[in-house]
Amino acid sequence: MFTGLFAAICTLFYIKLSLDVIKLRRRYKVGIGDAGHSDLITAIRAHANFIEYTPLAVILIFILEYQNVSSVWLIIFASAFLIGRFLHALALNKSYIQTRVIGMLMTFLTLIGLALFNGFLYFS
Repeated sequence: MFTGLFAAICTLFYIKLSLDVIKLRRRYKVGIGDAGHSDLITAIRAHANFIEYTPLAVILIFILEYQNVSSVWLIIFASAFLIGRFLHALALNKSYIQTRVIGMLMTFLTLIGLALFNGFLYFS
């Protein structure tokens, strides 16, 4: 099942982002919050931002897979989502505003595409 692979990749990326936060919390000896450390603030936002969008993508891709949509579409949507999230996280950590915008656009366009595709299948 493709959604299982997609969810597994998302999980591994989520853990990487979590470890980034843990590493910085240990470095600065911060248990809760960010204590004003800009790199910790950025890592926390990259981590939180990823988990804010990922469940929707996984659910919408699962619904398409459940309806026997071609795996080509699933791969296109999953790849676009993952690339968008990767670019966004990379840009947050390096302060590349243009890359961040591209990452968010890819994320939003992927989610919009998934929503429209699911809606189309419902009404067809």
